[in-house]
Amino acid sequence: MSEGNGHDQLRRMVEEALLAGQEDCVHNLFNGVASRAKSAGIEFDGAVVLEYFWDLARIGAVAVPGDALGVKAFTMPSMLLTARGRALLEKGEQSPHNPSKYLAALRRHVAKPDEVALSYLAEAVEAWRCGLNRSSAVMLGCACERLVLLLAEAIAADKVLPGAGKIGKAIEGRVFVSPLFEEIRTTLMSLKGNKNLPKELGEALDRKLFPIFDYARGLRNQSGHPTGEQVSAGDAEAGLLLFPGFCELVHKIVGALSKAETVSKGDVPG
Repeated sequence: MSEGNGHDQLRRMVEEALLAGQEDCVHNLFNGVASRAKSAGIEFDGAVVLEYFWDLARIGAVAVPGDALGVKAFTMPSMLLTARGRALLEKGEQSPHNPSKYLAALRRHVAKPDEVALSYLAEAVEAWRCGLNRSSAVMLGCACERLVLLLAEAIAADKVLPGAGKIGKAIEGRVFVSPLFEEIRTTLMSLKGNKNLPKELGEALDRKLFPIFDYARGLRNQSGHPTGEQVSAGDAEAGLLLFPGFCELVHKIVGALSKAETVSKGDVPG
C-alpha cells in the first residue's frame, strides 16, 4: 500500500470516528484511530492524524471547548463535531474540506483533466479552506474560464462547425470570456438541434453546462471587482461542489467534437 493511500485511510478513520460520536476527546480519538489502523494492517502515523485533526479544527469542523466552558453544572465534552463539520464529512469525496480526496475524485471521473484548470481549482480549494471566499470564487472562475477556452479551441479547430470562424478569431487576441461563452452556447445549441451532439451531452447543456458556468461567472464577477460585496462560505463551497461535474462535461464535449472533426476529415476508415 502506498503512503498516500495509507494516509488517506487514516484521515477517513478520523472522519468515521467523529461522525459516529465514538470519542469525546482528542486523546481517545487518537487512540481509537491507532487501534483501528492496527486492526486493518495500516501503519499508524500520528503526525498525519494530528495534522488532519487541526485542519478540521481550522475550518470549523471540530471544536475543542475544554472541560466546562465556565458552566460547572455540566460536564462538557473536550471535543465535539460541529454542525458544519458533520455536513462536510457526510459529503464524503465531494467535499473540498479534504483537498486530496476531492481532487482524486475529480481525476477518477476525468481521465486527463486539464492541468491548468486544476491548478486554479487547487488554489480555489485552499482559499475556501482558509475562509478567503472571494479569493476562492475568483480562482474557481479562472478554472471555469480555462475550460471555456478549451471548448472554444475544439470548436475553432473544425471549420465546418457553426460559429467556428467567429470563435477562432475571438481566441486569437485578447479573450473576453462572457461573449465568447455566448458564441459557444449558440454553437452547441445548434449542434444539439441538428442532432450532431450525442444525446446525453445535448441534454446536459441546459441542465449543467450553462447554469454552472453562469453561477461560477457570477461569483467571480461579484468577487473580482472592488465593490466590497462579500461571498459567503456556502456560496463559495457550492461552486467547488459544482465544478467536478462541469469539468467532466466539458471534457466529454471536447472529446465528442474532436471525434467529429476526425471523421469529417476522413481520418477514420469506414
